[in-house]
Amino acid sequence: MSANKELKAPVIIVGGGIGGASAALALSRKGIRSIVLEQATVFRELGAGIQMPPNAFKAFERLGVVDQVLEAAAFPEALYLMDAITGEQVVKVPVGLPEFKQRFKYAYALMHRGDLLELLIDACRASPLVELRTGMRVSDFVDHGDRVVASMENGEKVEGSALIGADGLWSLTRNKVVGDGQPLTEGDIIFRAVIPFEEVPSELYQTSVVMWGGPFMDFAHYPLRRGEIYNMAAIFRVPLPQDGSTPKGTAEQLMERFERACPAVRALIPKLDTSRQWVLYERPAIRDWSKGRVALLGDAAHAGYHYIAQGACMALEDSVVLADVMAESATVQEGFDRYRDARYLRTARVQFTARQFGELYHADGIHRDLRRDVLGKLTPQKMFDNLSWVFDGV
Repeated sequence: MSANKELKAPVIIVGGGIGGASAALALSRKGIRSIVLEQATVFRELGAGIQMPPNAFKAFERLGVVDQVLEAAAFPEALYLMDAITGEQVVKVPVGLPEFKQRFKYAYALMHRGDLLELLIDACRASPLVELRTGMRVSDFVDHGDRVVASMENGEKVEGSALIGADGLWSLTRNKVVGDGQPLTEGDIIFRAVIPFEEVPSELYQTSVVMWGGPFMDFAHYPLRRGEIYNMAAIFRVPLPQDGSTPKGTAEQLMERFERACPAVRALIPKLDTSRQWVLYERPAIRDWSKGRVALLGDAAHAGYHYIAQGACMALEDSVVLADVMAESATVQEGFDRYRDARYLRTARVQFTARQFGELYHADGIHRDLRRDVLGKLTPQKMFDNLSWVFDGV
């Protein structure tokens, strides 16, 4: 039961994605009520594959959903970085070795985003302390000092003890709390696909995570949902529009960027769905995530590039830490301050490291030679040691 006397009314959570659902579930484990406001008419996750390293499982333990995740996931033998031009192996991280699980307690898992959200929402529905509401697009909120009132576009109002902005990259909450403008992009376009594993040529199917890195482009593929489906994604850079509008890529540009790629990559590129695209964005790292009775969580607080597969993991970690400190603190402000102090340096390091890994994947010229020389000499134990700061979790 929470010791926080200011949490008499439920905590409002804006956003019903992975961050919002895990926050509600984590709070419920501490006896704290919440109301999740999701703008869509159903709880769903767009996108496709998501990687769940061992630090995610440290959060799943606290959320009580480890068994459900293990049932829904696929488990790779290794993580490979390959040269997208020559087809040569740059480095292999053998996450399927017994030594990996002995070192980090859990294996490395792969999931469909929708599967992860579904099991989190199911766990929320099973808790009498979580109220889930769809079709609730938040247009504004006011912190009255002793409570927060959120206003919906339909005119409805929801009152709570505090408000958590888990509303993602384009966060309304961040705009009001931080006010640092729009997310930043360098013009990287993503095309994705999730297909039945039978549609992958047998000579190209891999049970591992395979990342192909090339000059200003990369391509990744790996299995999902116990190996029943296959996830693929390609990234390439286009010039930023001069008018500040959203950058866009075409199927023709995709084929042009990857025309120098090795045969294995070129054979899979046509299987991508080019009818829909995503733009890769990040947010500047910040220290102050809260203001009064309002705080940020997940991408709203620290959106970064995906190159170390930690975006959702950081939201999961945020959730369990937030729940811990809110339950232990005497006031909302104290809880938010402790939450920030526990999280901002770790998430900033993840953001900075993800950017560095992106540059590593997209290396060209002498940097590409250096990548092969340095990474190719790493032993499995050395790689495990280098990853321990993130995989050990909170």
